[in-house]
Amino acid sequence: MLPATLLVALAACSKKDVNTAPGPVIPVWKLTEIAGSGFTTVFYYNPAGEPSAWATHAPAITDSTTVSWVNGKPRFTYLFFNQQQRIDKSYLFSGDHLTRIQYHNFDHAGQWTVTDYDSLVYEGNRLAELHVVNAGARNQLFRLHWDNGNITRCDSYDLHGETEILTETTAYAYNSEPALANAFQPWFYFIYTKHQFPVLSANELIREERFSATGNLRWRNTYGPSYQREGRLERMTRLHEDFSLPATENSAKNYVYRQKHP
Repeated sequence: MLPATLLVALAACSKKDVNTAPGPVIPVWKLTEIAGSGFTTVFYYNPAGEPSAWATHAPAITDSTTVSWVNGKPRFTYLFFNQQQRIDKSYLFSGDHLTRIQYHNFDHAGQWTVTDYDSLVYEGNRLAELHVVNAGARNQLFRLHWDNGNITRCDSYDLHGETEILTETTAYAYNSEPALANAFQPWFYFIYTKHQFPVLSANELIREERFSATGNLRWRNTYGPSYQREGRLERMTRLHEDFSLPATENSAKNYVYRQKHP
């Protein structure tokens, strides 16, 4: 039998003989700017790589929002109000599911507090409903329909007591490319877009159509994404058709990225 000290020495030598050359460093691309007609939004990041703020610059005005994170999830967004940074919204989670969006305002006593909230309901791992509660009363409901990881329809209801009254339906279509929201941590882009449901889908939105409760087409947005060679979204055009006027409008957004190394 070999002495224990010799066994340790042999093990150490065998480890040194193994070629453990480090693999290539894979760069991380961060979306830093969205530039549209008459506005530019710039995104900022904390050392952990989480979006810490965004600022939208338009003629004669700049709106900025800061974000705080807890355990990899957004917890508060802040706005400047009366020269002070105040909580605008707070976010509650159950596991990885965002379950409540709380809105902070002045109450009747003049205190800055939660006055309204949205309640998010799931079926399995997918968001199924969002309930809007204002001043303690549930007065609006959004019901979502999914197919292959994408939200294909959103039914909107007004509520009178417990009676649901359908007001409109929005239908969505997607391409086969990953959604831009995947460039960020989960839920951030949903918060940034003020709760646009298609950004929760796996693929990129290319068409949305809004119908009345009786099925009449009110408007349509047709999107034209173009991509860089590496697959990142570079530009998005939009054709808006309003069938009630009728009228059309063309617009576009450009996307800028910065390479960061982990």
